[in-house]
Formats: sequence, C-alpha cells, structure tokens
Amino acid sequence: MKTSKKHIVLVTTWFPPRNSVAVNRMWAFAKYFDKTFFDVDVITLQVDSALMEEQLTNGVFVYRLPNRMLFRKATFNKSVPYVIHKLKAFYNVVLYTFFKNEYADWQKRAERKLMELLTLYDNDTTVISSYEPMAPHLAVLSLKQKGVAFHWVADCRDEMANNPSLISSLKKAYTKIEQAILLNADILSTVSKPILDNFLATVGNKYLIGAEIRNGFDFEFEEKLLHNEIFTVVSAGTFYGKRKPYVFFTALERFLLQNPTKKVRLKLIGAGNSVIVPSSLFHVVETLPKVSHEGAIAQMRQADCLLLILPKVVQKGVYSGKLFEYLGCKRPILATVDKTDVAADLIQKCNAGFVADFDDVQEIEHCIEQAYTLWERKESLPMNDELIMWHHRKNQVKILNDLIINSFYTK
Repeated sequence: MKTSKKHIVLVTTWFPPRNSVAVNRMWAFAKYFDKTFFDVDVITLQVDSALMEEQLTNGVFVYRLPNRMLFRKATFNKSVPYVIHKLKAFYNVVLYTFFKNEYADWQKRAERKLMELLTLYDNDTTVISSYEPMAPHLAVLSLKQKGVAFHWVADCRDEMANNPSLISSLKKAYTKIEQAILLNADILSTVSKPILDNFLATVGNKYLIGAEIRNGFDFEFEEKLLHNEIFTVVSAGTFYGKRKPYVFFTALERFLLQNPTKKVRLKLIGAGNSVIVPSSLFHVVETLPKVSHEGAIAQMRQADCLLLILPKVVQKGVYSGKLFEYLGCKRPILATVDKTDVAADLIQKCNAGFVADFDDVQEIEHCIEQAYTLWERKESLPMNDELIMWHHRKNQVKILNDLIINSFYTK
C-alpha cells in the first residue's frame, strides 16, 4: 500500500533464506535503508519453503517468485567425487553456451511484479538491481527501455564483461548488455574503487553517478583481550581453485621446524575434505565442516589470529567479504594476498595484522612469527577502530541511502 514515503524496490536473486556474501549484502540494503524516508520492497527468487509473500519485522515486504526453467546451473559441494565435479562444471559451460540466462523465467515474472509496484508510487521509486546473475539488471533494463519512469541503481558485486573467468560466448553478450545498463542507469554501485573505475572507463553516459559501496560486517565490536593456551589460528570459509592454503602450510612447516617448542593450532572452518594436509602438520591442522554464519563468527572471535588467503588474480579490487568480518572481530589478521591490491591496503590502514605476498614462503613465515610473538607477549594491535567501524554494513548502506536522497529527492 502506498504511503507518503519514497519507495525503494530491491530486485535480486540473493536474499534470505539463502546464505552467501551476496545475500548478506542484499539483506543489509533492505535492513539499513532509512525506513522513516523509504518504504522498501524486495523482489527475489523463491527457494525451498520460504513464503511467496512476506512482511518482515523491519517493515520490508518481500515478493518471492519462482524460476520455472528446465535447465539450471549445477551446484557444487565438497562431498561429490572429483569426476562428478568435473562433469557438473562441463554441464555449466554447455548451459551458458546455449542458454545464457538460466533465470529467464524469473526475470519475466520480476519485470511484471516490478511494473505492478511502480504503478503504486508514480515517479517516487528507486529500483536497485543486483548482479550477478544478469537477470535482475535485465528485468529493470527492459522497463527502462520501454520508457517507464523510475530511478535506477545498478549494483554490481563483480565485474561483468571484464570478468576474466567469462567464457568467450558470454563475454560478447555481456559487453553489449553492460553498455545498455550503463547508458540507462542513474547510479552504478560496486564493491571497490578499482572495479568502479573499470566500469566508468567504458561508459558513454556522462550523467551516470559512480558509488563505491563496500561489503562489511554486520555485528558489533566485542572488545576483549583473548589469549588461548595454544596459539590458535582460524580460517573461516571454503577453499577452491587457486585459493588453497598450501603455500601457507609450507611456511608453517618451516616455522615449526625452526621453533620446535612453539605450539600452534590451525583450524580451517568450512574446509571439509577439500584440503590435503601434509603429514607433518597432522597434529596442528584441524579441518572442520561448514558451520552457520553465526557459528563461524563465534569461532573467529575465539581465535588468536585470523588467516586470510587470497591468491593473485588478473583484476584488481578484490577484498573478499571475509576480510570485513575479520576486521569486525578485532583479532589480528595474517593475510597471504596480493600486496598491491585493496585487501592488503585496507589491513595496513586499519593496522589490523600482518601482510605477506601470496606466493612468498619467507614473508609468510615472518608474518607467522610476528603474530605468534604478539600472542606470546599477550599484546594486541592498536587497530584503527574508526576505519574498521566505517565498514559496518549500516555505515556502507548509509552512503548509498544518502546518495539516493541527495540525487533524486532533494530539490
């Protein structure tokens, strides 16, 4: 029902009860937009037994729409055999070669529902669509190209046409779609400045406003100095592709060989059986199955040090959503990353830990020694609390909230 407030519609396939960093970002948008100024509706994907229509306790109304497609992307889990994993990957390549939009049915439904909501609010609506997948952007773009009046924020958690992992058949299609989106959107938001700059460098829309809205953490600081009896390092999250801890294992082996009296425990939460632990570290490394988001945060808060592993990639601007939760836990971070990219820069600006090059065993070993010494002396790092708190989800959403108000609703 229309009220005197302005109106935001969030169009995304990622929303609770699904679980992912993408879901956390979309949920934060819905949660933290100023409800004294905006009514907030969400058009999302129907999954499991979630209600088709639901009003949440914060006043957000959610519309969950089905996606009745015969062919859908295969999903992966760590329990399947290697051959099955490869067959699924091959199936996905074939799917994207011949069926470039696995959410085409949902997209049509989302477009119809969005049009229905827009008729209630005249020209007072701001629509936020979120990539990836492309379907939310396409649903909104279709209405824009038909001349329907509304303000559009195109949110991109990742690069589109410039994504180096795209297969060639998709890259050409994405390039054309990306240009159409950038020409029709009013605001382009994304997760880091390098990614934002890459988008803006290709755009022909001089009126497009760019906004860096980073991911973040969504819990409060817990200020307490914790020291376990054994130096405990925790990594929370999955390992896949090049994101594996094997270089770190080598550095840890060297550290323990040179310091045989030192005791270390390494807990890999969510690793399951995706990591092969060397026999020399059997007594040190514990691989654990995936736990709930809340459970992971609780274990991170009990760590003496948090391990962040980010391999070098072609594109710049990769933070990893896990980094922000590590910062929010206020535990020292041991990061093996690209030292020239944004994650290393942020850790150093926050004075939140020790940074080594992803491939440099000697640097990683030195960081282990620094983190161990900090724990051994029962000391803590003088972290930049103000900068860390700026990365709370509510503060990042406020940047977008205020930009929308100032751009569209302030005369």
